[in-house]
Amino acid sequence: MKFFILSLLSLLLINCSHQKVNQTSNERLYKKDNNELVSQYVIYHVNDTISQLFYKLSNENVMYKKTDTSEAFYSDVKILLKISTEDNLAKTHDTASAVIRDKQSDVKIKNFTGSLYIKLNSGLKYNIEVEVFDANKKKHYSSSVYADKTSKELRQNFLLTNWQGEIYFDSYFKPEDVVYIKSDRNKEPLFTVDYFNPSFNMPFPPFSVSQMPHYSYKPDYSQNLYSKNNQFELSLPKSGFVHLKTNEQTKDGVTFFVYETTFPKIKNAEQMILATRYIMAKKEFDNCMDAADKKAAIDQFWLDVAGSNERAKELIRKYYGRVQEANRLFTSYQEGWKTDRGMLYVVFGAPNRVTKRKNGEVWTYGEMGNPNSIVFSFIKVINPFTDNDFYLERNELFKMPWYQAVDMWRQGRIYLDN
Repeated sequence: MKFFILSLLSLLLINCSHQKVNQTSNERLYKKDNNELVSQYVIYHVNDTISQLFYKLSNENVMYKKTDTSEAFYSDVKILLKISTEDNLAKTHDTASAVIRDKQSDVKIKNFTGSLYIKLNSGLKYNIEVEVFDANKKKHYSSSVYADKTSKELRQNFLLTNWQGEIYFDSYFKPEDVVYIKSDRNKEPLFTVDYFNPSFNMPFPPFSVSQMPHYSYKPDYSQNLYSKNNQFELSLPKSGFVHLKTNEQTKDGVTFFVYETTFPKIKNAEQMILATRYIMAKKEFDNCMDAADKKAAIDQFWLDVAGSNERAKELIRKYYGRVQEANRLFTSYQEGWKTDRGMLYVVFGAPNRVTKRKNGEVWTYGEMGNPNSIVFSFIKVINPFTDNDFYLERNELFKMPWYQAVDMWRQGRIYLDN
């Protein structure tokens, strides 16, 4: 009997060890201190088994040291990759690393760029956890990169560069940019280019019983694009977005989102007013939009909220800083601050914990398991334009925490300054 029980326990342990775990959590992912290091990543699928992760890191917040006064300053940065399949996020499929050491006698702002080759098999989707460690500062920075190798038509099978051969790291482009496109896996000589110039409404509040409508695929017009010397050259429009696909049997392809030259920053009064709608009453919003001097109107709104010039400046810096960060993190076919995740990021701040799941994300404000914590669940949308489209599972129970957060802003206080 004792032998039977021990055998049963062993069998249970073996089964548990092989069980697929479809989530992974991160306490720092969207927080301000984690994003002090500006880092960007691009995945390019070279062939059916090898992919390339390109990186660009700004050294602006990297610490430089020197051993004595006669030597140059040096940085010591390490990039660590932990790769897992989307079906089993807890199991490490592969790892990779790189070391960046830079020496300067007079430290100047620059970008560290390079790439790592990684093993990603065709037909699978992956989550890549990127850990950047500044050894001099003894500080870690976390990022998460999504890789999809299920089709040769998808975005990551194409490398996008400018005329100088520099890689585009942003998910958005400037008006009338010229992009050069190459692919080692997809060598079709002819692409179809669909042009869209839509306008989008702001998201409903998190307690709304209505879900935001998903964008349907209906281009304003299309044209053909032919290869020249094994690459494509595409001139982007002044606004809207462009979707490039290899054939009419699929909507998969490469999308180019075109935003203002200053994007992701908020640079004029009208943009400020629009992004402040989350914490404005309708009458306040209408008055600001109808004002002859929109700059004076939005400044007065913040002064009324804050009660003093100094406090108003601090609120403006924090609020629109979140708008800019939401644009950087969550932009897809609409500006990041207009997305469901962007809306909550602007009003509530970064969550205390982000749990990545196979089909979405869970944001927790407060401690895990605490009944007083606020938990928002986002479902990943299967979207031919972007892999960064998530919608919020809305619930009437979110009405009280939403209005509490909005009221804090309107009392001149920053909600969750993290």
